[in-house]
Formats: sequence, C-alpha cells, structure tokens
Amino acid sequence: AYVILVLPYWFQKPNPVVFCACNFVTVGLYLLYINGATDGDWFLSFAFPVCGIFCVISTAATVCFRYLRRGKLYIYSGLCYSLGGSCMLIEFFTNITFGIRSYLLWSLYPAVACFIIGTAILVIAICKPMRESLEKRLFI
Repeated sequence: AYVILVLPYWFQKPNPVVFCACNFVTVGLYLLYINGATDGDWFLSFAFPVCGIFCVISTAATVCFRYLRRGKLYIYSGLCYSLGGSCMLIEFFTNITFGIRSYLLWSLYPAVACFIIGTAILVIAICKPMRESLEKRLFI
C-alpha cells in the first residue's frame, strides 16, 4: 500500500516507468517473504522468473506508451506476442518447480490465440486503409 499510495506523492512529476518497476520489486519481495515464512522452495524457480517476466513486459509497455507518440497498434501487437510467450514460460516454470509434467499442454491455446490476435493487429497497423477505418470507428 505504501508503494502505491504514498510513494508517488513524494515527487512533483512522478514517472510511471519507475513506479511500475518499483511495484514489481515490492511484489517480488513480498513473495520472497511468503516463501521464507512458509519454508517453501518455490521462489527462485517459479515466483522470481514469473514476476520478472511480467515486470519486463509491463515496464517495456509503459516505456513505449509513455515515450512513443505513434505506432500504438504495433505496441499492442508486440504485447499480444509477449503475453502469448509468457504463458508458455509460466507453464514451463510450473512444470519445473512442481513436477507436474514434462511437456507443454495448456499454454499452447492462449499462445496461439495471442499470436492470431497479435498478427491481426499487426496487419491492421501495416495496412493504411484498415488502420484509418479503425481509428475513425474507435476514436483511437
């Protein structure tokens, strides 16, 4: 609560990129505390990589949306691709940490869906008439 509610008021011009990374560091430290309190051994093999993956994705998205004025559809397409890949990584880390199985099963479905959606957004971003029509209809 301190990082979300109090820390931004310390600065006259808060930078969302810094606070995005600070929030993930806080979540990672809290997960480390839970791991230590429960005598678990899942932090380094599961929680740390998953938290790191989403920290990198969300911080990169925040940087792109904050500092790039054009090309929002390209950013959305990249986010879809990276979220699909992160689903596969989460299942991989789950299988390693908890010994569920040795192959990827459920993560292929969201990865394929994110790939299809990301490709559709990329095609819309490349094709100028489609992009302009979408911008008129959705007020982007």
